[in-house]
Amino acid sequence: MNKHRFYVFAIIIGVICAAYFIYTGQKANCPVASTNGQVSCLFPNPELTAYNMGLYLDINTRTLYGSTVIDTVNSCGQTLEELYFTAYPNAFRNKAKTPAPADAYYCGFNEGWLRIDSLEVNGKSVEYQEEGVLIRALLPVTLLPDKSIKVEMTWKAKIPKLAYRYGSKAGVYMLGNFYPTLNVLSNGEWHNSYNSAYGDPFCFHVANYTVNINLPEAYDMVSTGTIISQLAEDNGRTIYWVKADKARDFCLLITYDYQELSQEVKGRDIKCYTPSNNVDISSRIVEQSGQILDYYCNTLGSYPYSDFKVAFVPMKGFHGMEYSGLIFLREEFLNPGYYDEQKRIFTLAHEIAHQWCYAMVGNDQLREPWLDEGLANWLAYKYMHKYMGYSLPDINYQQGVNLSKQLQDMRSNREYYRIAYEGGEAFWFGLEQELGEEMVIKVLRSYLADYKFKIASTRDLLAIIEKEAHKDMDYYFDKWF
Repeated sequence: MNKHRFYVFAIIIGVICAAYFIYTGQKANCPVASTNGQVSCLFPNPELTAYNMGLYLDINTRTLYGSTVIDTVNSCGQTLEELYFTAYPNAFRNKAKTPAPADAYYCGFNEGWLRIDSLEVNGKSVEYQEEGVLIRALLPVTLLPDKSIKVEMTWKAKIPKLAYRYGSKAGVYMLGNFYPTLNVLSNGEWHNSYNSAYGDPFCFHVANYTVNINLPEAYDMVSTGTIISQLAEDNGRTIYWVKADKARDFCLLITYDYQELSQEVKGRDIKCYTPSNNVDISSRIVEQSGQILDYYCNTLGSYPYSDFKVAFVPMKGFHGMEYSGLIFLREEFLNPGYYDEQKRIFTLAHEIAHQWCYAMVGNDQLREPWLDEGLANWLAYKYMHKYMGYSLPDINYQQGVNLSKQLQDMRSNREYYRIAYEGGEAFWFGLEQELGEEMVIKVLRSYLADYKFKIASTRDLLAIIEKEAHKDMDYYFDKWF
């Protein structure tokens, strides 16, 4: 009898242990986000999501042919009846709605778009609807929690004659946000992109990327991640295989008659890409990038990628643009006297700061654009003050800026800059006045560690500030939100 009871007891204990490990395993695949005090699962989960893409560029028609396989898991804690994707090239279909400024269309308006040729989820054909930059996939079979999801699609994208973050000019193809990207779902709500004349209207989780890129042999490429191999074909084309882990996005730049300057600075591999005959400025950019990276690493923590790349491109509408492990700077920076040295260095420092606040720790840039832009500005000013001796800006005039404004509520490019950039930097300078520089750095290190390769919100940041300050900070927060 005692022996029988022992076996029953052992079986019960085994079942309890098994249930516990299953439960904790599911929790490990469902990291907690505290955007509204509720437990929220990440979808698509960064640890469980991979993109496998094949790309073929037709130079004659400026068309990029793509195939994408997205492997992920339904980690949202609920059944899924639909999926949403962002197809950013569709922002350029309509002259009246394009986000690009008129002077970026150097040959007059020229449309760009992305069209889906086929879309399957778990082997079943899926109907979809397009609305602006959104693609809504209507699933024929409900996707249950914790089950695998395989999205397979073929598509083609038209690249406009456009000097912008998506477009081409003079044999240079700037391909930012060029592929269909799975949107974020949290607390039962999709974080869907929309067309905007200013800002970065995106919210994406990080993922692992494997990409093969087929180009004419006369062209070179720069991208997020690392080239792991390349093959010259007999037909005058070259195939590149690229791997990028934990990337917030995958950016691709196709170049013609560019030069690469690669150098190890303070143990980090830094590369600069410019049109030919710009060796001197490339050398300065590499050296400055190394110093900026070193300052941020010492201040915030380790740089998240294996190398860092800077590329000068024919781009209007932005001084710079950030992507995972890669930034664009507009080519006017190469012209002596076009910009003063302070503005050029500030732009470089700002875009590099985004490798921590945007690439490593993401945020919803549609709902809370101040969260990454304001911090990047503050960090750039702190670097320039310490290493270049530049004075810090006067922030008093920024008191009262409403940082809780979403991108869609801003009525002009000037309002966007005043809130996201100037108001955001003023928040951090004001916090520094309240708590001191040492405490602010402690807050940032905690923020970056807690939300590394996740998405953080304003609420998350404010909670960390109060935790590190060990006091109620509502008296300060109420000035800004």
